[in-house]
Amino acid sequence: MKGLVGYEFKPLKDQDIAVHLIDVHKGHDTFIISKALTRIYYIIEGTGVFTIDNQKYDVVPGLLVEVPPGIEYSYSGSMKIFLVSHPRWFEGNERTTRKNPDVVSEGGVVGLIGNPLRRYLRRIEKLTEKLP
Repeated sequence: MKGLVGYEFKPLKDQDIAVHLIDVHKGHDTFIISKALTRIYYIIEGTGVFTIDNQKYDVVPGLLVEVPPGIEYSYSGSMKIFLVSHPRWFEGNERTTRKNPDVVSEGGVVGLIGNPLRRYLRRIEKLTEKLP
């Protein structure tokens, strides 16, 4: 996975909250709109840009970014991010709206790799369900 990889901290007592550590190498390849999730990103290290509702925001370590449901967003850069989502991600929550031109070109590999973070997190979730 070239754009970003992540780790979900589990199990939490509150099953309605998800916590992730994301290592962003290039960024999220698409813009998305969440139906129900509020996402709070804390920038641990590195720099990048969050594009939220067509507004670009430069981010640096120590900044907190909140993305409420119903708002289109994406991000790019090279950074380590701590993410808290409420409620926990669920199938059908997100709608992809367009490619992120800061991460992929029109002829890029988005169609081939889809959303690497989402696939990665699903794999981790399935693996951790099998743990005692």
